[in-house]
Amino acid sequence: MRDNSRKQFEFSEKENAKVRGFKRDPVGDKEAEIESGILQKYKGRLLVMASNKCAVHCRFCFRKNMQKESIPNLPEKLRKILEKDKSIKEVILSGGDPLMLCNSELQAFFNAIPKPLKIRIHSRMATVLPNRFTPALQSLFKQLSSRLIFVAHINHPSELSKKSERVFSSLSKNGAMLLNQSVLLKGINDNAKILAELSEKLFSQRVLPYYLHQLDKAIGTAHFEVPIKKAKEIFKELKEILPGYLVPRFVREIKGKKSKIWINC
Repeated sequence: MRDNSRKQFEFSEKENAKVRGFKRDPVGDKEAEIESGILQKYKGRLLVMASNKCAVHCRFCFRKNMQKESIPNLPEKLRKILEKDKSIKEVILSGGDPLMLCNSELQAFFNAIPKPLKIRIHSRMATVLPNRFTPALQSLFKQLSSRLIFVAHINHPSELSKKSERVFSSLSKNGAMLLNQSVLLKGINDNAKILAELSEKLFSQRVLPYYLHQLDKAIGTAHFEVPIKKAKEIFKELKEILPGYLVPRFVREIKGKKSKIWINC
């Protein structure tokens, strides 16, 4: 099978095409803001746009058209919200990529989140910049222990390497739960055998498949969309290949809904 994984990061003229139904903010991030950079879409969880930077530019990103600005005093704003709202059980650090922050900036967020709240970090760094996981960063994570849920963003088995394996091994030994979410992408991973290989390879590196997303319809991403009929056929075949614990949840996000929507196949 040909490895087309690099297409995730390569500009295409197809991004300039105007396609009906594809929007600037397809999942309703702006409407979900309760404070600049802090969103609440789901009960008991806050999502924080901790960083406005990424190590790579994913061309299918649902936030690719959103204004990327640095928000001052975000940890302090988060702390004040958490002091008032005792219903929050988990804080999700997203972006951008939160691991683009320096260690002291990350520590400020961790300090703002009281125990025993869970801290979820969504990041691509384990595969695109594994050297970011220095002993100092791992020491920060070790302090969080089982409070830390680390969600990698990996779409193709070729992204995984010996370096990512070392990163995940260290995170696991420090007590973190390791999950992965992928996006179903035309011409990249729209094949049950590729997705099965990804799940198996993730598991070999101590990471459980978590979500397989149907593409969010952001402007400039239509050429990555797998038609839903074909997507369901791929997922049905995937379920027939893998044991249940390696099958990710096939989901889509719909603006205004109180949870991810499971796609039945």
